[in-house]
Amino acid sequence: MSTALNPTERARFLQALQDDPEFRNAVRSQLLSDELLELPERFAQFAAYVNAFIEEQRKTNARFESFMDDQKAFNEEQRAFNARTDVSIGILKGNAARRLLRDHHETILDILQLDFVRTLSRDALTSMVRNSGVATEIDFGQRRSFYAADLVIEGIDDAGNTHYVAAEASFTADRRDTDRALRNAEFLTRFTGHPAHPIVASIANDHAVQELVDQGAIRWFQLDERELQAD
Repeated sequence: MSTALNPTERARFLQALQDDPEFRNAVRSQLLSDELLELPERFAQFAAYVNAFIEEQRKTNARFESFMDDQKAFNEEQRAFNARTDVSIGILKGNAARRLLRDHHETILDILQLDFVRTLSRDALTSMVRNSGVATEIDFGQRRSFYAADLVIEGIDDAGNTHYVAAEASFTADRRDTDRALRNAEFLTRFTGHPAHPIVASIANDHAVQELVDQGAIRWFQLDERELQAD
């Protein structure tokens, strides 16, 4: 027996599907498997899960970005602290080297075969420049730097002739130290008319300084690092 619907029945069936939700659901349950029927709900659940995951990932990314910002700020602070520490350590090393240089003023004179007369203070250097008659020919900044020399010594040789020593100290000497020592020695001769000897005192020298030492342009007095250590 044929179960095919005639056109009138088919039209009524389609109209019922359109007008009657319960009938439509009943027909759907007959035509579709449970998996297909549950697909919209499962998709909605999956979509909700994905949206929740995306939101959680967004929060995670925000926390990570906040952490990275904090880490960046910490790194900047650490670099600034390290830079300040390096400067402070450099100052301490320089001060220690200058103290050790002054302790060895007679040793330096002995190397030059000179007898000690006096160590020139800032006041003595200022008076020397003022009484030289050429003070106005020298820039004030240069004069001020000269007054701040690490060590200036006056000595005499066996014949009684006056000599001066211009010494600069540093833990590791560089061209700033040698340039100051050479300039100060030149000034001493210019101000007094007596010979002056440039000295650089350090634990070690950079390449440029060592070249000057090897060329004989300046003398190097090597400081002993063990003498810098506290008792």
